[in-house]
Amino acid sequence: MIRSLTGYSKTQSSKSESIRNYQISHIFGRTKNIFAFTAPWNIVYMPKMLDPFTGHEAKGEMIDEYTLLFQRQGYHRFEKLIDEFNEIMINPNFKKRVNEVLYSFHSNETYSIKELKKLEEAINKGFSPITL
Repeated sequence: MIRSLTGYSKTQSSKSESIRNYQISHIFGRTKNIFAFTAPWNIVYMPKMLDPFTGHEAKGEMIDEYTLLFQRQGYHRFEKLIDEFNEIMINPNFKKRVNEVLYSFHSNETYSIKELKKLEEAINKGFSPITL
């Protein structure tokens, strides 16, 4: 998808230009949410040299500041699409269905309380509206 949207590819092709020293990254994360994981507004080519500022292990004030600036830029550029995503995330029917599925796991004795709590926290975080 990103190849067709940008015209660039990490592999040589007659249909796209080659790109090196870049990696695909998600602006807002939420990679466990299929709506956000595949959304063109959430996917970018990032120079690999910026990985210390964007990687999962990156921590600190400078990282927080960079992340906020980066996310603001993405939000302002794709505000309408992100607002549509947010509407889905707060839709009462959608939230009800997500909660029904979560509840169904509680009746399954395969998972511990701790595992269910962790799953619930991840889903609540990943399926919440994007705010800056």
